[in-house]
Amino acid sequence: MGSESLDKTIILIGGVPGVGKSSISGYLAHELEFDIVLSGDYLREFLRPFLGEEYKIAMSSVYDSWQYFGEKTRENIISGFLKQTEIMNRGIEKVIERADKNGEKIIIETLYFYPDFITKFNDSVLPIYLYIQNEKEHKEHLEARSRFTHPKSHGSRLSAHIFEYREVMKKSLEFCETHNVKTFDMTDYLRSRDKILGYIRGEV
Repeated sequence: MGSESLDKTIILIGGVPGVGKSSISGYLAHELEFDIVLSGDYLREFLRPFLGEEYKIAMSSVYDSWQYFGEKTRENIISGFLKQTEIMNRGIEKVIERADKNGEKIIIETLYFYPDFITKFNDSVLPIYLYIQNEKEHKEHLEARSRFTHPKSHGSRLSAHIFEYREVMKKSLEFCETHNVKTFDMTDYLRSRDKILGYIRGEV
C-alpha cells in the first residue's frame, strides 16, 4: 500500500518506555512510506534549554516529577506527569499543526500521551497507544531494550522505576478509553506489530 492513498497523514504513538514505540515507529514508517519519525524524548531535549524557571519540572525525568508536588504517591506521580505533558504537548501540537498544514506524512512517538488537543485534528491524526499488561513482562522488555533500539541506555536504570511508569500507563489508558483511542498490548511484539499495521491500514 503506497502512502499516496492515506487520508490521515499523522500517526501519534503513545506509550511508556519499554513497550516498543521506537521499534513500531520505524516499522510503520517503512511499511507505510512515511518520511518523518519524531521522538518525544528528542523534542523534550530540544525544548529544555529554552524553558524558564516556571517550567523547571520539565528538566526532570517523568519518574521524578512527583517531587514537585510533595511525597511520592500515586496522585503526585500523575500530577507530575500531567504537568510535564502540558508543557510537552504545546510543542507537539505545533508540530502537528505544521505537518497538517503541509500535508506531511509523519509519525510522532511520545511518552506524554494525554493529548486532549487531538480532537482538533480528527481528520488528519490517528492516535494509538501501546502498553504491556503484565508488570513482569513489562520489566523484562525494559531491561532488554538496550539490545534493540537503545544500545547505550541500560534498561535496568529504567526498570527500577517500573511503578512510576505503570501509574503513568494506567492514566494514559484511562484517556484512551474515554476518547476511544485504540490500544495494543505489546507482550507479543511480532503479533502486535502485524495487528497495528492492519489497523492503521484499515483506518487511513
